[in-house]
Amino acid sequence: MKSHTMRPFLLSSFIVLGCLNLAVPASAQSAEPAKKARKAAAVRENDEVQVINGTLTTKGGKGETVYITTDDNGLRLKLITQGTVTVANDEQSISGLSEGGRFEFSRQEKSAPEHKVVLENKAGKLEGKYWVDGEIQDYASAGQAWLAKYLPEMVSKTGLGAEARAERLFQEGGAKKVLSYTGSMEAGSGRTKMYKYLIGRNDLKPDDMRLLIDQVSQGKTSDYEAASILTKIPGNLLADSETAEAYAAASTSVSSDYEKGRILKHLLQQEKLSDKALDKVAEALVTINSDYEKVKLLNTLSTRSNLSEKQFELAMKSLQSVSSDYERTKGLGSLMRHEQQVVRYFDKVLPLINTINSDYEKTKAYSHLLGNSNLGSGQYLPLLKASEGIGSDYEKAKLLRKMALQLPKDDKKIREAYSQAAKTVGSKYEYEKVMAAY
Repeated sequence: MKSHTMRPFLLSSFIVLGCLNLAVPASAQSAEPAKKARKAAAVRENDEVQVINGTLTTKGGKGETVYITTDDNGLRLKLITQGTVTVANDEQSISGLSEGGRFEFSRQEKSAPEHKVVLENKAGKLEGKYWVDGEIQDYASAGQAWLAKYLPEMVSKTGLGAEARAERLFQEGGAKKVLSYTGSMEAGSGRTKMYKYLIGRNDLKPDDMRLLIDQVSQGKTSDYEAASILTKIPGNLLADSETAEAYAAASTSVSSDYEKGRILKHLLQQEKLSDKALDKVAEALVTINSDYEKVKLLNTLSTRSNLSEKQFELAMKSLQSVSSDYERTKGLGSLMRHEQQVVRYFDKVLPLINTINSDYEKTKAYSHLLGNSNLGSGQYLPLLKASEGIGSDYEKAKLLRKMALQLPKDDKKIREAYSQAAKTVGSKYEYEKVMAAY
């Protein structure tokens, strides 16, 4: 068996995971100056603060670090450390404590007894105790065996020492050995830290990055964690076409519209992206449900100088499900900068405006169309017909007067269409202004 020459890693920091729900009695809400000290003591004594389906990390009055986590299945883990705690390379035992240091780890499953191990450095000697449901047990046999079984779970959930573990594995077998390890880990801070260790290296190969992205997209990671990992990938790695495509495809595994948008916006910040990568961004755009998040991402996509036919069609498809008149108008406005595409797909763009309910937003969207320098009679005629659907005389007249400034004066069909649209203006005052404008 190959021996490990790397030094043990240190448990020196904690990370907050998931959501935190605290149930605190009224007596703990009055004296603000002593609140933090009381809360830490309450966690220690387990009589005032209760963590429900989430995770809490805090500092105790004696400088100890307290970590408590619970889940929907009734599992409760508690870790209290003081001083520097050193975990052995195999992550199945504590190999050292600083002078005066203390390590307390307890674990309890639903309707099962609590198991607890306490280790202390007394005069340079590591002393251990072990309890099951409050009854003292033999640490040397049962306690050490229990710790060896459940310490890796605690390390994985807290993320303690994850970077050191990742470095050790990398030195032994490169990125693939690290990813082989993370592939079998539970979702949590430990795995996330190991991913970020790899991403932070400047020698990671594109195929290793794609393997990392694939692991993140497998659904074992929360949407927030997935976004926090993927948005850390630097631009030089996303410059690889296949990696960018895998990255965009991975976003579809994220349910949260906000996190999905954040992931894709990070990709769109890269100046050079292949058409295939942009195709996948446009495909992901259609899967976003939130009008706000969808249009925000569409605006970012539309800032690119060129959109392929497929990308433009998918962008229009995404707008079909935008129910907010304001957001749809804003999204259409961003697409209007692609003038040639707008003219080519005019028969699909116009219905997106016609179905806007607000006369104000509808008129604004039609006005965006008029800014297209490539419009001709093939676009003006259906646009004039569509203007008849504006209910407000004021908004309709305003649009027709604007159109009059650029409509050709020698086209009989256009003159007739303009006259017909003007007749649908009910207000005599507005009608006369419309007719005078052309």
